[in-house]
Amino acid sequence: MNNLVAKFTNSAKELGRVRSLTICAMMLALRVVLGYFSNISLSITPNAKVGFAFLPIALAAMLCGPVAGMIVGGLGDVISFILMPMGGYFFGWTLNGILVGMLYGLFLYKTDSRFLLKLILCEVFISFGVEVPLGSLWLLIQFDKAFWVMAGTRALKCLIAIPIETALVFAFSKLLKRIPKLNN
Repeated sequence: MNNLVAKFTNSAKELGRVRSLTICAMMLALRVVLGYFSNISLSITPNAKVGFAFLPIALAAMLCGPVAGMIVGGLGDVISFILMPMGGYFFGWTLNGILVGMLYGLFLYKTDSRFLLKLILCEVFISFGVEVPLGSLWLLIQFDKAFWVMAGTRALKCLIAIPIETALVFAFSKLLKRIPKLNN
């Protein structure tokens, strides 16, 4: 429990540093851009898309902690909606972004030992703890889509996306470790 509180406390303090604010601002901008231009529709259903907007959220959370991840995830959704609205605003998708950022931060912030194992657990938890149940619920609330049908297609999409997302976050984490200024 103390470790959990310490991660949030350290992450909040981290946001007082110019370096961390700059990283968050860049990751937020990247999250908005990738959210628009990097979605690939799967032939399973029009609602099943694989995108890369998760990557800046994961990197911000990994470098600056769960608070930064929550900010990038939540603000990224809100700014994306303001710049290019598609339908009405729905807070559920913003909540998903916040939860995803928090989970990446809790699993990956200041983690060196067993990083890959923690990353895999994080991806599985995000997929089957947030994306499938909550995403299906939001589609039910917004569009009156059948919950279990959406949950099934979203689960299949997550099974496809987990290895891709894990490999990308792992590869970028290795690249970022080579930049000395980011590891102070």
